[in-house]
Amino acid sequence: MNKIFLFIFLIFIATGCATKKIDKEQCKDIYGYFTKAKDCLALKFESSNPKKYKKYKEQHNLILNALADQVYENTIDNGQAWTIYEDIILEFTKSKNKTAYLENVLDKYN
Repeated sequence: MNKIFLFIFLIFIATGCATKKIDKEQCKDIYGYFTKAKDCLALKFESSNPKKYKKYKEQHNLILNALADQVYENTIDNGQAWTIYEDIILEFTKSKNKTAYLENVLDKYN
């Protein structure tokens, strides 16, 4: 009987770890540099609301690349890139017309 409870407990723990979302702070802590955290941030964005945000995936990735390009070109520094990205995501979640918002952001930073 104890083995069954242990087995169920382990399954519960494994399932909980597998579905844990990666947040922006984890990406920042793991990679440090915005340019290296692009894949982590893309995964975080997609997993935050897969059904709703799937249609914004491509625009989000283009924004990540545009910000990373500005870091590479020394237009902005690493800290500024993280701050700008945080502001973009915050405003994205608040915006009513998300497509138009992402297009405006992409025009601004591309």
